[in-house]
Amino acid sequence: MRWQRLTTWLALLLAWAVLAAWQWQEYGRQREAARETLRRQADSLTSALVGGIRFHLRRGQYFEDQLQETLEALVRSKDILAVAIASEDGRWLLSAGKTELLGDSAFPSTAGELWDGAGLRLVSKFQLARPPEEPAAGRGAGGGRGGVGRRGGLGAGAGPGGARGPGGRGFGPGPPWQGEPPGGPFSAGGQFTAVLILDRSQADAQCRSAVWLRASVVAAGGVVLLCLALAWRATVRLAEARGHARLLETEARHLHELSQAAAGLAHETRNPLGLIRGWTQRLAQSGLESPEQRQQAQAVVEECDRVTARINQFLAFAKPSKPQLEPVRVAQLTDELAALLEPDLDAKNLTLDRGAVAPSETIRADREMLRQALFNLVQNAVQSSPEGGTVEIALRRGQDGQRRIEVGDGGPGVAADAVESLFTPYFTTRHNGTGLGLAIVRRIAAAHGWQTGYAPRPGGGSIFWLSGIHG
Repeated sequence: MRWQRLTTWLALLLAWAVLAAWQWQEYGRQREAARETLRRQADSLTSALVGGIRFHLRRGQYFEDQLQETLEALVRSKDILAVAIASEDGRWLLSAGKTELLGDSAFPSTAGELWDGAGLRLVSKFQLARPPEEPAAGRGAGGGRGGVGRRGGLGAGAGPGGARGPGGRGFGPGPPWQGEPPGGPFSAGGQFTAVLILDRSQADAQCRSAVWLRASVVAAGGVVLLCLALAWRATVRLAEARGHARLLETEARHLHELSQAAAGLAHETRNPLGLIRGWTQRLAQSGLESPEQRQQAQAVVEECDRVTARINQFLAFAKPSKPQLEPVRVAQLTDELAALLEPDLDAKNLTLDRGAVAPSETIRADREMLRQALFNLVQNAVQSSPEGGTVEIALRRGQDGQRRIEVGDGGPGVAADAVESLFTPYFTTRHNGTGLGLAIVRRIAAAHGWQTGYAPRPGGGSIFWLSGIHG
């Protein structure tokens, strides 16, 4: 049975572990799906940005201004934290949004993605071809050329120094591409890097929701499995209890029938014994000639008395009875027992200490049955006590309000291997004992719903007790 319970618990734990592993796998899938959604969004935005750059690339200031406005329009979305374009040598050319997240130099030299505390950082490399040259609109005396300005104005011819006209753009300072050739940093084409940082808070929120969901499923599964285990355990115990109850019922019915048969046999045996004792006593009183014959007749009478006493004890043990509960003064019962056992006490010069029994203390019990139980316990203590000793009767109150009656003696005590057999019928540690005294005590205790037992007495001796007694 123990291995069966262990196997069942292990099977339930294995099932719970499989459920937990499955939910962890599902959480991983949900987390990857949330990240994949953000990753595709970043790829789409980067592809659109690079495609727009390639499609609208023109020389001059107008293109870069429009590109800057495009980047600023992108970061107005709550999902985009920062966007930037860097040159091949790692310089930022254009940027918008939370530029402090970009760092001091272009990140990193290789394309790819990175998940950090800020969000998803996507780095994409793209190549721009050199745009075709625009047709000349006119040349001045110094060999320069005029042109149509990017704002729509018509440029005048360049002077001898070759400077751009009012509609053109010169080499003077101008953010963010200082020192670039005419037409801006994109005019010569080449390789560039686009960096996009997307907010990951929504993806993290989805992951947290998935964690709570999967953890709840695992917890609920554990509760269900625990309930199944407890239900299975209760079912098994109920089946065992029913089987045990049926067995006890069968044994009780058998013992009841056996006790009735034994009681009838004892009753039928006691009657002939009484007849034998009567005739033997009459024969002894009629005048036997020899002292030996009179002694033999007296021995027969004594043996008949002894057997009759044993039969009476057996009937007291075997006869089923239901206690009639009433308030009983324990001190009054101990006084009766002291008077009844006075010859036995005087024969061994023993003292019966009843000081621990309050005169007004009462308990609910069947008076005659309690008297029989106390008589057996005190008689057993008297027989075990050495000469000049003390037998103590105590009535103690427990913390739960129940009473406990103790009968202690100063005898040799009980061997450890004999304690479990003390209250079984016909078990005795004395050569002249019947083995029914303590068995009758246990039967009376069981009829009242009490418990009985033995404990070593501090300093030597024995204590026999009745507990669970109500006032």
